[in-house]
Amino acid sequence: MDSPAPSSAGGPHFATALQRQLEQPRAEIAQVRAEISSIRNGGILSRLAGNDSPDFGAATPWADAATSMISPRSASTPAQIAAFLAQHATGNAADPYGWHQMSRQVGDSVIGPGYGAMFERQIDQESGFAPDVVTGQRRSSAGAEGIAQLMPQFYPHVNRTDPAQSLQAGAQSMQQYLRTWNGDVRKALASYNCGLGAVQNAVAARGAAWESAIPQETRDYLAAIVGGTRPVFSPGHGFGAGEAAPLSPSTALGLGAGLRALGGLDTTR
Repeated sequence: MDSPAPSSAGGPHFATALQRQLEQPRAEIAQVRAEISSIRNGGILSRLAGNDSPDFGAATPWADAATSMISPRSASTPAQIAAFLAQHATGNAADPYGWHQMSRQVGDSVIGPGYGAMFERQIDQESGFAPDVVTGQRRSSAGAEGIAQLMPQFYPHVNRTDPAQSLQAGAQSMQQYLRTWNGDVRKALASYNCGLGAVQNAVAARGAAWESAIPQETRDYLAAIVGGTRPVFSPGHGFGAGEAAPLSPSTALGLGAGLRALGGLDTTR
């Protein structure tokens, strides 16, 4: 019987295959090292804590530091995305990338003191703080992108997959909607979800029963964030006296999860 020819262990095919096998372990090691470094430095939360009144625009120093190595738009492989996320790692299981706290701070800073918790619940309903949504790897069926689910045609100059820029733009939109509706949080939230024009038409057609004229998705959206309450917000005075208080974060988040499970609500619109 003829013996099989010996394989060439040092040939080019073997070297290529070996490099492919080593690529993933090397990426994982780099990710772990980045996570350890981020945790030692306090992650993105340490940068937030050093800014009492931060400007959440693109030129913010801590935002630049958070995205200096890899931006979401340049992350095209699982290893690159993992490296980007590792830059934001906090070591906090409840807020692994600091995005919950960032949302609260942006809401309080841009919309008004006391609005941060409401804005956090809104962003949770928009993107669920899911890394694949935040980094733009998964978009909504309508094409919305990023943590605040911004439509590209309405925010062409915003890096929608940068959490800081996306939250800043989303909060500015909410601030405008609240001004338009004299602090009516339900109408402002509905405007963010289905468009200002749609809500204006619904109010013109149905008056106080305007919610019956908006899409079911938007009604589910309102239920998940504020339930049956009708809060009114003023930047100088917070939530108005005499109005039903907003849901607690745990109640609101639980209701949102229930709606998504029972109603198939698309959290990324």
